[in-house]
Amino acid sequence: MEANNSQRVISEAIRKIALGHSHDRVAMSPSGTGGVGTARMIHGYVAKVHDDPADSEFEEYGGTIDVGEFPDETASTETIIHKGILLAGLKDNSGGFLVIPTLFSDVTIVSDSATKHSYVVNVSHADFIQLHSHKETIVGVVETEELDPDGNDSPDYNELEPTGNEATTKYTAENILTSVKNKDNKEVTISMDAETITHTVDKSEVTQTTDKIVQKVNSTTIVIADKKVTLGDENATEPLVLGNELAQLMLDFITECSKIMTPTLMGTMPAINAPMFPSLASKIQKFLSKTSYTK
Repeated sequence: MEANNSQRVISEAIRKIALGHSHDRVAMSPSGTGGVGTARMIHGYVAKVHDDPADSEFEEYGGTIDVGEFPDETASTETIIHKGILLAGLKDNSGGFLVIPTLFSDVTIVSDSATKHSYVVNVSHADFIQLHSHKETIVGVVETEELDPDGNDSPDYNELEPTGNEATTKYTAENILTSVKNKDNKEVTISMDAETITHTVDKSEVTQTTDKIVQKVNSTTIVIADKKVTLGDENATEPLVLGNELAQLMLDFITECSKIMTPTLMGTMPAINAPMFPSLASKIQKFLSKTSYTK
């Protein structure tokens, strides 16, 4: 009998060392849940991220992390490392929601004593976040009026009125739509699919496709396509003028005009306004833009 008692004492001591402070939580669990199947919550830090195929442990632990248990969570004097903690439902982390924590960041894991599997449930810092759905994903913020915690008649959080300020991005397999609105009914949208990107700000819109970029402000349009730019309207047909060519033409024209001679009773004489031509020629360069160019 004494031998059995001694074995129970030793067994209980080992159990307390292994469970640490979790021993008290297990002991307080409702009847029937304190043994096999009990989920234990463990607080610790990321001791290793198994993401290197060249590492000797990758074949066994690839796609998982190792977690070192904080000293105040265990009565053991040795550092306890929990190996092969799963980050998602699948070990290869394909699809679904996935967070890969930063090395040495704080984590909380849950260990299922029935299956011996452990999962990450909380992280303090992340290196990678994945949200991969089959149909649609929406990420956003919708601002509401402030909750009055002291008012007996104050609405609950789900009943608070929106202020009108919100920003959302909706992802589908074919399209991404980002929208930002404010309480003054102003809105900016960005729509994107495999062939088109459209930015819309009130009466201004920019659309980019595989073969051109179209920018509109009300009815004024600028279009950029391969070897062609149109201003004012997408169907504009009037060509732009080459500034340097026009300037040289005007200089040549004024020079020739300055050579005009007129027969008079006193003989052949230059035009009365001939002194004005050099002055006009000096002004030609002033109408050439210093910031805008064409070809």
